[in-house]
Amino acid sequence: MKKEQPKTVNALMKYLRDEKEMEIRGSNQKRKLMNMGYYHAYKGYRYIQNPAKVVSYSKFAELVAVYQFDSELKRILYSQVMFIETAIKNYVLESIVLLTHSDDFATIYSQVLDNYKHYAPRKNKYSSDKDVERAEQKYKKQIKNRLELRNKIYKVQTNAYSNNNQIAKHYLEGDRALPIWAVFELLSLGEFGYFVSCMNYESRHILSALMGIRKCDDTAAQLPQTIIFTIKDLRNAIAHNDVVFDTRFRTGKIAKRLGHAIENETLIKGIRFNSITDYLLLIIYILKHLGESKTVMRRLIKEFDDAVSRLKREVSEEIFSLIIYTDYNGKLERIKKYVSA
Repeated sequence: MKKEQPKTVNALMKYLRDEKEMEIRGSNQKRKLMNMGYYHAYKGYRYIQNPAKVVSYSKFAELVAVYQFDSELKRILYSQVMFIETAIKNYVLESIVLLTHSDDFATIYSQVLDNYKHYAPRKNKYSSDKDVERAEQKYKKQIKNRLELRNKIYKVQTNAYSNNNQIAKHYLEGDRALPIWAVFELLSLGEFGYFVSCMNYESRHILSALMGIRKCDDTAAQLPQTIIFTIKDLRNAIAHNDVVFDTRFRTGKIAKRLGHAIENETLIKGIRFNSITDYLLLIIYILKHLGESKTVMRRLIKEFDDAVSRLKREVSEEIFSLIIYTDYNGKLERIKKYVSA
C-alpha cells in the first residue's frame, strides 16, 4: 500500500473545503491553521468526547472558537488545580504528622499505610466458602497495593537522585532518608492518590476532618482520595495541553459519592462529571473546603462564564448545546449562592 504523502497547509485547507464542506479561505485563516496546527486543532476538535460524535463545522471560524474556548479553560483552571494539588499534599502531611508525630517514611509505612488490615478475612463473618475466598482476594490485593506503593516511593527517590534532584542529593548523600514531605514533592498526583488510598481509616478520617468534609458525606473517609484521582485527570490534561472542554480526559469511572457530596452541600443536582461545568463545581467545592476567599472563587466563576458566553456568540446553537448543557445556567446560579453562603 502506497504511503499517503503529508499535505501542505494549502492542501489541508482545500481538503477541509472539498471533503469536510467547511468554509475556510484567506491568509488570515491560513495563518490561524498554521498556528493551531492541523493535527492538534482539527484532529483534536473535530469530535466531542469520542470519535463517534463528530461535529459538523460549517465554518473554520467555529472550530477556532472551540479551540480558543479550550485554551481559555486551561488558562483559567491551571492555577487553581495546581493550588489544590499543593494544598491537599499539605493536608495529608498534617494528618500523618498528627497521628505519628514523625516524618519518617518507615514509621509512616508501619503506622499509617496499613489499610490492608481492614480487609483481613474473618471466616466466622461469612456465610459461604465463596464469600471467604472473595474476602481473601481483597485482602491479598490490599497487601499487594501496599508493597507496590513502597516500591514506587523507592523508585522515585532513585530516579530523582539519578536526575540530580537537589532535595534527593541533600538527604541521600548525607546518609539520611528523605522526609515524607520531600517524598510528596517527588510523587506525581496519581502516585500521591495511590498513597492516600493505602492510608488506614484513622489517618483518612483525620484528613477528611481537616478538609472540613461532612462526615455524613464521607462515612468511609474515602472522599479525599476520590477528589485527588478526579482532579488528577484534569491536571494532567492541562499540563500536557490536551483537550479538556469535553472531559475526554477522564481515565475511569468517578465514584458517585463525590457527586453526591457536592450535590448535598451545594444543592445542585445532576453532577456526573460528563461536562466541564461539573469540574468547575468540583473545583469551587474544593476551594471552599480549603478556605479560599470568596473573591478568588467569584473571579473563577466569572472568567469561566465569560468564556462560555464568548463561545455561545461564535458557534452555532447546535455546536454550543453539545458542549454546554441546558442545565448550565441553573448550576452556575446555584454555585454562586454556595460561594456567598
